[in-house]
Amino acid sequence: MEKIASIKDIFQQTNRLLFSITLIPLLVISIFYTRNILIYRSALANVEEANTVSTIVQENVLEELWDLVFGLINVTDYKSGNELEKVRLAIEEIQSNTTTAKEGATLDVALRTLDTLDNYISEMESNIVNGRPFAENEAIMVQVDAVTVLLYAILQDFVRVEIELAGQTSDDMLVSLYYLILFELVIVLIIVYYARKNNRFLTQQIQEPLNDLIVLSEELSQGHLDYRAKEPEVAELRVVTESMNDMARNLHVLIEENAVKQFDLAQSELRVLQAQITPHFIYNTLDAILSLAEQGNSEQVKTMTYALSDFLRISLSKGQDWITIEKEIRHVEDYLTILQIRYGAMLTFAIDIPEEILQTEVLKMILQPLVENAVYHGTKHVRRAGKVTVEATDTDDTIQFFVTDNGIGMQEERLLEIRKRLDQATVEDSGEGGYGLYNVRKRLLLYYGNSASLQIDSTYRKGTTITVTVPKIT
Repeated sequence: MEKIASIKDIFQQTNRLLFSITLIPLLVISIFYTRNILIYRSALANVEEANTVSTIVQENVLEELWDLVFGLINVTDYKSGNELEKVRLAIEEIQSNTTTAKEGATLDVALRTLDTLDNYISEMESNIVNGRPFAENEAIMVQVDAVTVLLYAILQDFVRVEIELAGQTSDDMLVSLYYLILFELVIVLIIVYYARKNNRFLTQQIQEPLNDLIVLSEELSQGHLDYRAKEPEVAELRVVTESMNDMARNLHVLIEENAVKQFDLAQSELRVLQAQITPHFIYNTLDAILSLAEQGNSEQVKTMTYALSDFLRISLSKGQDWITIEKEIRHVEDYLTILQIRYGAMLTFAIDIPEEILQTEVLKMILQPLVENAVYHGTKHVRRAGKVTVEATDTDDTIQFFVTDNGIGMQEERLLEIRKRLDQATVEDSGEGGYGLYNVRKRLLLYYGNSASLQIDSTYRKGTTITVTVPKIT
């Protein structure tokens, strides 16, 4: 069986190679010299370019701007191409060839100065376009002249910086030549020293961290998610160790989040049942049935009793979470039928659902809370007859339900507040007059995830529309 080389074996082989690479310093010095020569030539080129730009700033920019002010050049022609834009492009080109922070900082100041000039020029162009008096642009040109002088001075300062850089580079190359021979001798001694030290380094910095990683993986595989490995000083192993420690932390967080989600789901289910099958609603319905019976209105007694029975049956659904749209709509119709008998002509409703989606399954009790919200917080607050409409549309992948009322509606501030809280899907803090909305939004999020949505649109004194979008579940 072929032996797999360990990190220690690899480094031992490297130790033997170290004695044969004493010529590497020569390569390093060659690279150093090449780099410095390039810096030197770049500095000279930058000096030449900066002087050219300075000449343009000193001789052409102001002249062109005065032509603009006096109307010798119109604003459109000036914007299509001007000396100041050439200056900016030239400075940016010079900046791309710089290598030190001081060079970059000097050119940054020059570019900011150009921004100031652009602001003044924009103001003058606006004055010209709007027919402002010549004196206003003349006053601005005083400022432009001062900024142009400043820009010229900055460019000259950059030239001095480049000359200093070229001189420093030349000195560096001369000094490095003196140390070249000494460095060649010292490098041999360093190689010998580090060859001996390498064994200790392998054990302390590599072998021990690898052992810690092995222990960490074993602990995690056994479910000990609180175990953490000490982070080593070697960069590569530190990355691996941090990643594994983060993985352990994330697993721990995910397990906790999943537990919270399951608890939240159970709480939400409990609350939705409490919201739908409340004693208050049942008592009111039974009182209404009793009142109708005393009046001898047997037909409405039958209708309301059947609607209440069917409403409760669908609400429970034998513990099932998913029912057909047909049952969901019947659940809404039962609820509205009971309310219509109670309120008489003050409440009407209409339901329009495509027949082809009636057998599609959806999460139960996502429409009735919205209808209840439309009645109690919408139509009850207006003097005209209230009307609630339930509609649906069918697409390839989703089904959209629309619950619309002609009630009081909401003002913009209130609507924005409810939308914000719906986005947070907060059931516990449902606020005034909107428990059903928040409950439905929370249940949609828990069962469908982000593929479902609830949107509310409202116009004050006209009404409200709530749109529920759910994916088709096969």
